[in-house]
Amino acid sequence: MLAQRLRAARKAQGLTQEDLAERVSTTKATISNYENNHSTPSNEMLMNLATVLHISIDWLLGRTDENIFYAPAVPAQRRSLDELLQEKIEDPDDYFFLDGYLDASAEEKKEIRRYWYNLKKQWKEHKVKESRPPSLFEITEDLKKRD
Repeated sequence: MLAQRLRAARKAQGLTQEDLAERVSTTKATISNYENNHSTPSNEMLMNLATVLHISIDWLLGRTDENIFYAPAVPAQRRSLDELLQEKIEDPDDYFFLDGYLDASAEEKKEIRRYWYNLKKQWKEHKVKESRPPSLFEITEDLKKRD
């Protein structure tokens, strides 16, 4: 039971035997022995494995059939905020705006929100449906060319 569940939990976290061994301070061979039922981890090792794999010891030992996988505190592969923003935001202008907003101070953010609220209010009052100022991307590219 432990062998199969250990392997399943490791794979669910996207870890190799070597990755898991490194995180619990042991060898790949030891992890392989656990997963092939050739040896049994100590209580201390069980706690380490459960912590690293974000599972309960009870589930790992087969004491419960509830497949409890806790959300990892830190993802296995960290990605930068820039990478996530670029992946989720298709329009470069939106990316530059959001990136700048996130870097702004609290006072600057307050001013940006106030400005945006007033701009939207004016558009509504004057029934403006579309406005096309130069994009932030275009402005940034122009500034790069000047430097």
